[in-house]
Amino acid sequence: MKLDLPPLPPRALAVRTIPDAAPDLARVLDLPADRRALGIVTATSDDALFTALDQGTKASPADVVYAKSFYAGAAHPSGPLSGESIGIYAARDPAEIDAALAACLAYLENEAWFYGVALAGAATPVAIYPHVVASVGRYLAAQAGVRIGSALAYLIAPPLESVIGLDAACKAARVRVAKWFGPPSETNFGGAYLAGDLPACEAAARAFAAAIVDVCASPTSGDPRAVRADARADAPAVLATAPDGKYQALDTGERFADKPDHLTHLRDDRSLVPKTHPRIAARGKLDLLQSALLDAQVAADAGGARALVGELGEILELARALVGAEVTGQPVPPPTLWGMTADQIRDATHHTHELYGVPFMYPDVRQGPVIAKLALARAIAREAELAALAAFPPTGGLVTAPPARADLAHALNRISSALYLLAVRYVAGLYQGSRPPFGPVRGWKPPAPTGADRAGTKKAPT
Repeated sequence: MKLDLPPLPPRALAVRTIPDAAPDLARVLDLPADRRALGIVTATSDDALFTALDQGTKASPADVVYAKSFYAGAAHPSGPLSGESIGIYAARDPAEIDAALAACLAYLENEAWFYGVALAGAATPVAIYPHVVASVGRYLAAQAGVRIGSALAYLIAPPLESVIGLDAACKAARVRVAKWFGPPSETNFGGAYLAGDLPACEAAARAFAAAIVDVCASPTSGDPRAVRADARADAPAVLATAPDGKYQALDTGERFADKPDHLTHLRDDRSLVPKTHPRIAARGKLDLLQSALLDAQVAADAGGARALVGELGEILELARALVGAEVTGQPVPPPTLWGMTADQIRDATHHTHELYGVPFMYPDVRQGPVIAKLALARAIAREAELAALAAFPPTGGLVTAPPARADLAHALNRISSALYLLAVRYVAGLYQGSRPPFGPVRGWKPPAPTGADRAGTKKAPT
């Protein structure tokens, strides 16, 4: 999340690797027996480095085994290569270390920025870190006590500013304090990790920054509760609000005269959410699925498989209905395709060898463009199912509970099965224009049925 404030990008000061740590160094670092390769980095900012170290754990199996701030901050380093902090990765081999360091340094340079808030009469700005991690890796997840992949607002500022900003952040969105850094820290700052969904974390970070802009605009204001208009002017991207605006952010209640480009409608003008919202991401996957189905129809039409074009059309209509059901909240009826129920479709995909003489197959270049398009559409349907599960997780926090919109996930699961079934039927030659594969179909075949089994062999659904 970038703000309309002057950025204060951090810098890596020294980076080194150790392919095989000495036994005593491994002992004092408490390294696992299989992790002797090390990567070491120092940087001008501790919180920026810690965030970047976490990014490295998402790009590599390397673990952060040491991360510390230096006392008094970057203005008082012990040497020109010390900066404000040090981080150490450990991994099984140098290649894993290289991958972690590359991701860490790229994130440090391009994402993990402090920002400067101007203070009247001061030569240097007040440095703040209103950072949002959309999906934490193994390091920050452990530090904050949250699940890997959770969103996290990482909020840091000088002592008083950190307390005022944290109060505003907690009031602005549905977040909880996962860990508080009471001022002063080693670097004489303070702050917290705030846990919540991504839109809430972003709203909290904006409120944190806005409150500190207000403090800096009038440090000794007679009414500390008042939010000054001139503070809003100092940071339009932080507080670009209008009390009587037509548009309203769903999570924070902020109003806007004009719809910000980074927000979009969840339902209407009073329910704007960031475009990174999980439900918006799910809608994007549904749109992508429709495009892939249309692409498969075009390929089937070009190959003369007219019946397949029609069957894909039924799936396309179902996918379009899912979009409407997601937006309106209306339930999705149990899906049926080509006269088959959802259970019949699933059952048929488990018995393709008995029904069509085609094993559980792997798509192959010899099977032609129609199969390639069907395979791609199926993969996108599976992605859309995962996006729907992420957008509508189980209620009550129980992993074993069904998702809030189990109907959407179920329909997408069956679309995936239906697309696989169409691919099998195409390879089996059931469509006019089908292109028989040049050679045997690669896949797994069930064992030959026994005499008793033959009596119960399934027949192809009609």
